[in-house]
This record gives sequence, C-alpha cells and structure tokens, in this order.
Amino acid sequence: MDSIFRRISQSPNADAWRQFRCSDGQFRRLLDLARSLGFPVSKTEKGSQGTAFVTVRDPDHVLCVAESASLSYSPFQPSQTRFSIAFTEDSDAMEEFRMWTDAASQTIRADNSEREDAVLSPLMDVLQDAEKMTWLDLECNVLRTMQTVNQLDLEGEPLFLTLSRTIRDLLSPVLYELELENPADFWPGRARDWTWMESALDKDWSTLTLTPRLKRLLFRRERVLFVEEMKSAPDIQFTSTAGKSLQSGFLLPLTCGTSPLGIIKIFYGRTLYPLAGEVEALELLRRELSILLDHIRTHLRMQRMATVDGLTNLFNHRFFQDQLRTEYQRALRYNKSMTLLMIDIDDFKGYNDKYGHLAGDRVLAETARTIRNSVRDIDFVARYGGDEFALILPEVEADGGMIVAEKIRKAVEAQRFISEDGETIGSISVSCGVTDNRSAASPDILIERADKALYWVKRHGRNLVRLASDNDQD
Repeated sequence: MDSIFRRISQSPNADAWRQFRCSDGQFRRLLDLARSLGFPVSKTEKGSQGTAFVTVRDPDHVLCVAESASLSYSPFQPSQTRFSIAFTEDSDAMEEFRMWTDAASQTIRADNSEREDAVLSPLMDVLQDAEKMTWLDLECNVLRTMQTVNQLDLEGEPLFLTLSRTIRDLLSPVLYELELENPADFWPGRARDWTWMESALDKDWSTLTLTPRLKRLLFRRERVLFVEEMKSAPDIQFTSTAGKSLQSGFLLPLTCGTSPLGIIKIFYGRTLYPLAGEVEALELLRRELSILLDHIRTHLRMQRMATVDGLTNLFNHRFFQDQLRTEYQRALRYNKSMTLLMIDIDDFKGYNDKYGHLAGDRVLAETARTIRNSVRDIDFVARYGGDEFALILPEVEADGGMIVAEKIRKAVEAQRFISEDGETIGSISVSCGVTDNRSAASPDILIERADKALYWVKRHGRNLVRLASDNDQD
C-alpha cells in the first residue's frame, strides 16, 4: 500500500502540511475530541496494516490525515508510535489530497456548516499542541542521550563503543558506520582509511564507500542528507552483496567550523519516510556530535602535548614513569605478570653523523611506528629518551616478552631507508633487554634489570634480545 505521507513529502504543497507521530492512545483521544465536537467518525480499514483519513469542514476539504506508522517508517520509531498525523488549512493542499483519496476513506464531517469555525478551533489547537510536544519530546530525548556521552576523556575503543551505543539507542539502524577524516586524533595508531562499523546484516560486511564528490557536497552543505532509495544513489558504493538489502538511510556530516571531522552513515533495510521534525532532530544530533568530537579532539590533543613525544607519536618519558608505577602496582595487587622491554637503536649516533639529523628523525619515527604495530593495543609504548624505547606488556611473562622482543627486532631489521638524495641506506637494527616483575621489588628495579640486559647485548654484538639475569654485568 502506498503511503500518503510519501505523496505529501513529494508534493509541491508539502510545506503547507504540518506533521507529527502519535501513539494509539493519542490517536484515540483525537478521535474522541472530534466526536465530542459533533463530527461523526466512521472507520475504514485498508488491508492488514490499515490506514485512516480524517476530514473536517466538508468532504472536499481535508484538515487532518492519519496513517498507520507501519506505512511511513520513522528513523525514530519508539514502540508506542502507531500513527502518523498530518494537517493543513491550505486550500491547494486540500484539493490535491482530495484527488488522491476516494469516498471510502474514513471521514469526520461537520453536521452543521454554521458550527464549523467554532468546532474547528479546539481541534486545531489540539493538533498544533500535539505537533509541538512531539518534536519537543524528540529533541529533548536527543539532548538527554547526548548528555550520557559527554565525556572528554574518552578515546580509542571506549569512545567508539559509546558513540555506536548512542546511535543504536536513538535510531536502531541496520548499518552504522563512522568514517573520520583523521581517526588517529581519536584512536592513536589508526590508519586514515580506518572506520568503525557495526551491522546487523553480515559479519563479513564490507565498508560503505562514498565518492569524493558526495563527500564534498556533504561538507559544503553541512546538513543531514536523506537517502530515500539506495538503488538510486550512484555516489554510494558497496563492496559486498549484502549492501543490496539496504533501502534508505541518512548521512550526517560532522564538522568544526569549515573543517570536516567525519561522516556518520546510518542505513536501514526498509524505506523510511522521515517527517520534517525528525530531520531536524537528526540535524540536532549531527550538531551535538560535531561539538562533542571537536571538544574530545581538542582535549586529547592538549593531553597528548603533555604525555606524547611529538616526533614519534609515542608516549614520553614522564608519562612512561607514571604508567610503569601504575601497572606495577596493578600487577602486584592482582598477582598478575607484567613484562618490561627496553629497546635501543644500534649505532644511531653513527647513522646521524653520516646521513644527518633529518634522516635520523625519519629512522626514529619509522622505528617507533614499527614497534607500535608489532604489539597489542593494550601494550604501552614510549620513547624513553634519545634513540631508546620502553614497552610495558600487561599480563605477559618474561618468555612471552622475549617472543615480542624478537618479533620487533626482526620487523625493524626488515625495514629499508632512503636518504634525502635518494641513496639506499639499507637497514638498521635494535638491541633489546627483557625482564618481568617476578624478581623486581620496585618499578626502578624493573628498569635497572632491563637496562642491564640491554647493555649486555650492546657489549656482545648488538642486534639481539636478552632476558635479564644476574650475569648481565659480565
């Protein structure tokens, strides 16, 4: 059955209609009011879903039309919503509606035309109040939900889990994807093409890709874009056949001033007919999320300035010391293991002297990236100082730490570097000392033992890993 609300949305007189959604109880109260004002009501059901058109003044002039919400799905679809309501006093809109409908429609008619103005006023007041309250409640719900995620210290997985839960609670989409301009601003180490995605369709769901042209349009308009039919959207591409089951959805561009932050993609396996108030609620959500992400990004940048090394994008020495004490106490309290790795680039001074400090900086940055990519997200990686790095591996014993250290050593050795002049420099190597907390009475002793193992390697050939022992002074 075709939705009257779809016809209204596509009509040249669409702006003349005012619309809202209501529960079954609210709709019944509306009909009871019409009856109390002298309008006889006769019900006409069309199919299993049913639809009702309510007409006042006379059979040819429509004031209010009600339709089952199952015919005009909303992105905000609370379980109690049963009807979509539209009303107008515009004669052109009424005439157009009369052409769409037939005499079998449910009608409410005035028995006495002399009473029309008197009885229409209370009904119009109720409709207008219901419309205002519907959209006010919806906007308040959006704002209340946003208050629960207004935490500036969120980053990484907790941040993205919180955002996805917020979207699910408000909108229940089949597909949700957050594509950021620079994911590393919110989750250090994420690549630029990384996105956060959740789907109810397929575990092997592929990314939903937007063309550059559509992205530019979204960021230029800075408004929610409703995609009514996916099959008619050539600028949205799928890399999975599962995408064919999606029918409509929304794109929410997130911006800070004129700078893009990212795009939220929300799609459904059914056709939506959002009302104007619902689009405005989505626009409110878009603005609130933009503000939140901008504040989080600024907070994290300020925090990182105090805790992160600018060259390598790893944590700095001071923050490493704080984290080592915290992790050591946690392991002690819960009787857990932890391992410390101290890594040093071999003959880095000679490399700097031969190729220059810019080349040395590139080696530091690339080595830091290689180390970070070789360990888990929960592992803590820091630039300890100069060409030395430190790693804390929670709940890992020394044998496991040796495996990680050897993995890092091989990965660094496999790197190849090119000088500013295009000359192939070749590879570098690292030495590594490993220890765990089993025989360390304090965090300082952990560092001392790992350092001794490291410098034992330096004295015995470099490009090796060594587990700390009492013989490391030899």
